Amino acid sequence: MLKKRLLFIAGILILATISLCNNNYPSRQISLSNTYQLKNTSNTYQLQKLADETSDTILPAAGSWKSDFPSVNDSNVLGIAGQFNYFAKNIDSISNNLNGNVATQNLKTSGGSQTGNSGISYLQKNIESSDNAAAFKSDTLILGSSLVYKDKIINDSRPSLNGYKLNQKPNKLRQDTQGSEYLNFDSEFARLENNSKAIANNSTTVSTGGNNNLKIDASNVKVQQGVKYVTIKATDFGSWGSLTIDGVANNERIVITIDTSGVTNFSTGWLNLNNGENKNILFNFYDVAQNSNYTGNIEWKPSSSNAINAILAPKATFTLVSSNFQGNIVASKIINRTNTNTVASYGDVPVPSETSITPTSKIISVPDVDFGSHKLGSETSLVGDWTGNFQVSGKKNTQIKINVALTQQLTSQNGSVANGIHWQLVKNDYSSGSLITTSQDFTNISARINYWIWKDDGTGNLLSDWKYNNEKKQYGSYNMQISNLDTVTEADDYTATLNWTLVDGP
Repeated sequence: MLKKRLLFIAGILILATISLCNNNYPSRQISLSNTYQLKNTSNTYQLQKLADETSDTILPAAGSWKSDFPSVNDSNVLGIAGQFNYFAKNIDSISNNLNGNVATQNLKTSGGSQTGNSGISYLQKNIESSDNAAAFKSDTLILGSSLVYKDKIINDSRPSLNGYKLNQKPNKLRQDTQGSEYLNFDSEFARLENNSKAIANNSTTVSTGGNNNLKIDASNVKVQQGVKYVTIKATDFGSWGSLTIDGVANNERIVITIDTSGVTNFSTGWLNLNNGENKNILFNFYDVAQNSNYTGNIEWKPSSSNAINAILAPKATFTLVSSNFQGNIVASKIINRTNTNTVASYGDVPVPSETSITPTSKIISVPDVDFGSHKLGSETSLVGDWTGNFQVSGKKNTQIKINVALTQQLTSQNGSVANGIHWQLVKNDYSSGSLITTSQDFTNISARINYWIWKDDGTGNLLSDWKYNNEKKQYGSYNMQISNLDTVTEADDYTATLNWTLVDGP
C-alpha cells in the first residue's frame, strides 16, 4: 500500500513540474521528438541529445602525401613543399583570396576570402575566422585529426569546420587519423632550412651595381647540374627600379640568395622583375654573416613579372603585397595582403653541394691570434690581435669563402683544457655607410669569412686589407673574441688550434 502511494505522489510531482514549466513560459514549446528524448535510467530521468545532423562527420583517411605526389623528388630544394603554392606554419589571409593551393598548420581567414581554388590543400591544426565563416574551393581539402567537421549545422544547410560556417566547401574532404599526419611540418621545415643553408654556402657572390636598377652578370658563375647559384646583398635593393640578369643560357637556371646580413626588415620595393627574358628564379633568403636562416620580415611587392618564381624563407615572415606573383612561397609565416591569382608552380632544382664545386682559389698563409697576457679574473672577455700574414689567391673581383673552426680548445702547458671558453668571429662592416657589427659563435661549429679578391694579380692579404678598412671606416674586417674567462681556474699559458678551410673558389 505504501509503495502505491509513493508512485502516485511521484506521478503527481512530475505532472506538476511539466505544468509549472508550461505556465511560466507559455510561448515556448518543448519538442522532444527532434532534439531531445527522455531517457529512463535506473533511478532518474535525464535529457539526452539525440544523434542527428549536428554530429561530427567521419571523413575518409588522409593517408600520406607520397600517395598523392609519387613523382616528387624530396632530395631537391623544395620537395613536397613545392607542390603547394603557399607552404607555411602560419598563414594570415583575412579578407583576401589565396588562389592555388595551401599547406599550413594554422590559418586566419574570413568568410569573404577564399583559401585555395585548385589541387590539394592541407590544414593541420587550427582555423580562426574574423567573421565566423570560411571558404575553401580546392578540389581536395585534407584536415588534421584535431579539426572538427560537421556536414550540417542546426537551422542552416551549410557545413562547419571547428564551429565556423563554410560558405564554400571543397569537392572532397579527407582527414588525418589519430596519430598520423599527411605531412610532418617540423621535419619538412628542418629539411628546407638545411637546403637554404646549402644554397647560400655554395653560391657565388656577385655585384649588382647598386640600388634600384640591379643587374646581375652570372657569366663567370660555375654551372652546377644546370643551375647557377649566386648571392646578392639585401642592402642593394631600393624602393623602385628593375632586376635584369645576364650570363645565364636558355638551358640554364638561376637561384639567387639574398644576403640579409645586418637586416631585420627587407622589401623589394616596387621592383620590375624583368628577370632577363623572364627567367624563373628561386629567391633564397639567408643571413650570410651569421651563417643562419633569416628570421626577419620580407615584403614582396614587385610591380610586374611574367615569370614563375619561388621564395625560400623557412624561418622568416613573408608579406605578399604584389597580386601578380606566380609560383611558390615557403616561409614560417605568410601574410597575404592581396587577392592572388597564382596557380602555377615553380619547377624544382637540385640542392648544391660543396663537392660539386672545384676550388680554383687557395690559401697561401694563415695568421695567428694573440690575446696577450692577462691576469685571471681581470677580464671576462678579450678581443685578439691578428699576427703574421693571411694571404689568399683567386680570380679578381670574386669572393673567397673561408671557414674557421676550433680544433683544439685553449689548453694550458700542463694539459688543463678551458672547456668553458666561448669563441666568436666578429665582423665590423661599414658597407652600408654606418658600422654594423655581427658575430658568429664557432665554439662547436665553424664560422665563415667572406673576402673579395681585388688586386690585378689575383692575390690578397686579409690582415693588411682589414687594417686599411678599419682605418678608413669602409667595407668589412674580422676580429676574434673569447669570453667566459672566469671559468678558467688554473693560471698558466694557454694556446688553441684553429683550422682554416677554403670552402669554394670564385
